[in-house]
Amino acid sequence: MATIGACAATTSYFLARNEASDFLDNQLRQIALYVGDTHSSPVTGPDSGAPHDPEDDFVIQVWDAAGSTLRQSHSTIGIPRQSATGFADASTGSGSWRVYTLVAPDRTVQVSQDMSVRQELAASAALQAALPIIVLIPLSLLTLSWIIDRIMARLNRLATAVAFRDTTVDSPVPTDDVPAEVIPFVSSINLLLARLRAMLEKQRRFISDAAHELRTPLSALQIQIDNLRHDDRDDRFSERLTELEAGVRRATSLVSKLLRLARYDAHETAPPPQPIDLVQLALDTIARLTPLAESRGIDLGITHRDKAITIGALADFEIILDNLVENAVRYTPPSGTVDVAVAVAGREARIEIRDTGPGIAEEEMPRVFERFFRGGPQAGEGSGLGLAIAKAAAERQGARLTLAMREDGPGLVASLIVRFESRTERIDVPL
Repeated sequence: MATIGACAATTSYFLARNEASDFLDNQLRQIALYVGDTHSSPVTGPDSGAPHDPEDDFVIQVWDAAGSTLRQSHSTIGIPRQSATGFADASTGSGSWRVYTLVAPDRTVQVSQDMSVRQELAASAALQAALPIIVLIPLSLLTLSWIIDRIMARLNRLATAVAFRDTTVDSPVPTDDVPAEVIPFVSSINLLLARLRAMLEKQRRFISDAAHELRTPLSALQIQIDNLRHDDRDDRFSERLTELEAGVRRATSLVSKLLRLARYDAHETAPPPQPIDLVQLALDTIARLTPLAESRGIDLGITHRDKAITIGALADFEIILDNLVENAVRYTPPSGTVDVAVAVAGREARIEIRDTGPGIAEEEMPRVFERFFRGGPQAGEGSGLGLAIAKAAAERQGARLTLAMREDGPGLVASLIVRFESRTERIDVPL
């Protein structure tokens, strides 16, 4: 603002100086024309080439003591002679005049100026004073807009950094490029984040500790069930023991999943990476879950194989695929099918699991990876942790998980997408 004000003042100064110079130059010219006793006509005189506005000329009238005209600069303008020394206003057919009369014993000198000249001078001065202000307003807006844009750009960068900040990052939000006025606010955010991290860490420790503590009594309970089954020689309690054993298995499975999630949340170092044959991974998963599929009357098999090798932790990929295929088998009604396919496109390999189950409602799709969330129907077994564990494992391995409804009929398509290292052959397996 100081710079723009200085520029405006400088501009106003030069405009006013030029206007004053023109006016004062004309006064010098006229003084030179009319001083002395001889008559010098401005039309034929030596200054006839000097540029000037005739409207700015003074009207000079001189009378002797008897009232006879000694000199008159403009014979066509007849301004009445004033009787006393001083200023006065006069009007003629050619306009209004400001008159100064000097009455001496031997002569009377009267100098008149057109009032329009003064009005033009006032208007010109006002315009010259307003012009820098008129220029200053848009320049000020542009300058302030530029400054605000720069400040907001820093705030936008801060907002983007906070919005896309990884939840695993423990360092506070940096304040190096933050405006000084916002630093207290950012510091408060950092304090809040620190408290949230501490609370989340307590929750993780609680889940991990609780899961560890539950494993021992569950194992002891399973041992007691085995002992009771051994002592139940006439199978009187066989059905109840089977139900109890199923409950223990479910509890043990839930504890194992909680422990696995706790490990992922603690960002434990992944097992050493190794080459993984994705087709063999799919075949091994199918072999492990075939008994479950047969018990439910589900046709589980592989329908398409593109040879692909990726690099990663085998245990994580087994967890991902086991959860995806097991979910498909559990939610597919009897006599349904679950098809596994390994396909390659570009530098990515995709393992797809297609089932003929009820699928997932469109409004529930964004929440399927949340912990303990189970979409309807919920009649089957499950804890709502399988997909959350699969997503955590996929993120650790740099893979992607997607879920979508089938377009060729009822059912769901779950896809595991990874970058692969090589592709050698393609095998189509008939259904």
